[in-house]
Amino acid sequence: MTRASLLVPTLLLVLVCCFAPPISAQEAGEEAAEYRNAVELFVGAVTETEESATGTGFGLEYQRHLSSRWSLGVEAIEISTTEVSRGFLVVVPVYFNPVGGLGLKAGPGIEGSKEEVEDGGESESSTRFAMRFGAGWEFELGKRFTLTPEVNMDVIEGTLTWVYGLSFGVEF
Repeated sequence: MTRASLLVPTLLLVLVCCFAPPISAQEAGEEAAEYRNAVELFVGAVTETEESATGTGFGLEYQRHLSSRWSLGVEAIEISTTEVSRGFLVVVPVYFNPVGGLGLKAGPGIEGSKEEVEDGGESESSTRFAMRFGAGWEFELGKRFTLTPEVNMDVIEGTLTWVYGLSFGVEF
């Protein structure tokens, strides 16, 4: 799959999340969330266990709060160094907040990478299925802003990759 073929399903999911009718949290005895959407900027490190290489990762994340405990989102992470052979990762996780600021997530995704050809030829692109599992603790900074230290484990064709760092968020 190419980046262009991933764009349409990703945009469709974001639109559905933005315009989906809110689930009635009062009927379930939960308190309704004040803000339904959140956008976060991720800055951190990426360690690939198979190659024992660590690089820098930057990402953008969108969440649509379905209730006080459940959210659905889209994450996109770009790997910025050549030490790690990954290029980008797009994940569609489901978030669960069981207590306090603790957040757990899991979801499928697609990893894309470009591999350089040694003979000076053109680089080859490849995509692989990924599964992401993660945890973090969200700290509120005022009414709308958040800071979340998080750790994620990506499983890609049997290889584990750890992604860890801080996310700076704004809710709206």
